[in-house]
Amino acid sequence: MLVGDDIKEIPHLLQLSKKMMRTIKANLSASMALNFIAVTLAIIGVLNPVVGALVHNAGSVAVIINSSLLLKWRK
Repeated sequence: MLVGDDIKEIPHLLQLSKKMMRTIKANLSASMALNFIAVTLAIIGVLNPVVGALVHNAGSVAVIINSSLLLKWRK
């Protein structure tokens, strides 16, 4: 439980916050790398705008799925 007045939950919340920060950093790194690669391929002419949009949306879905894994995390 995230909301409450039980002080025994502090270690759990600290672990959750560390895992959350790792997930956020991984999501940011992966999405920026994917976008950089997609933009580079679009400049070269390998990706057309439709495929570029699909790659961008697929990256967004991957970030959401990776973040949703935090919902199953327990002590």
